[in-house]
Amino acid sequence: MKQKLVEKKYLATFVIVTTLFALWGFANDITNPMVAAFQTVMELSAAKASMIQFAFYGGYATMAIPAALFIRRYNYKSGILLGLGLYATGAFLFIPAAEYQNFTFFCFSLYILTFGLAFLETTANPFILSLGSKETSTRRLNLAQAFNPVGSLSGMAVASLIVLPALWSDRRNEAGESRNPRPLRGTRHRGADSLPHRCAQEDARHCRHG
Repeated sequence: MKQKLVEKKYLATFVIVTTLFALWGFANDITNPMVAAFQTVMELSAAKASMIQFAFYGGYATMAIPAALFIRRYNYKSGILLGLGLYATGAFLFIPAAEYQNFTFFCFSLYILTFGLAFLETTANPFILSLGSKETSTRRLNLAQAFNPVGSLSGMAVASLIVLPALWSDRRNEAGESRNPRPLRGTRHRGADSLPHRCAQEDARHCRHG
């Protein structure tokens, strides 16, 4: 008899856990555009704005092993609930960070948020494998992971179509680039060809001929 990919009794649980794959895909791919966002809004250097990525991946590095130990001691359900709680806490901390316009506070909020992502990723993969027979476990995991790119595309779309175009700075555009770049060395200054400069040259020639 052919084994079902997902048994009926596990279907609701499978659907809920599968949404987590899209959830961390969204967070992963909205992070890189946030570097340009912070460069624009807070007029930061590229080096300082890149601390966003450091905070994001630093959270994974910090919490990956503790998350595995927590799940080993307790269970998958506790790991998912704790992961969602940390994810929500980090997301809500963005509200006071935006109120105070504090870049360090933003990085801290993102750091806490990725604690939650570490728990979710560490928990969701083995949990999906356990929802049914071992014969179909690999196919079941592949199906759940197929929703990760959906979240990734959503994150990139939100960043590029909603967040970045709505930003404004006197010094930088929405891509985080300077609006008034300095002229390259060795290039001729445009003032040398300006109308006042040419008029001054003409007056000087008339004086010499006069």
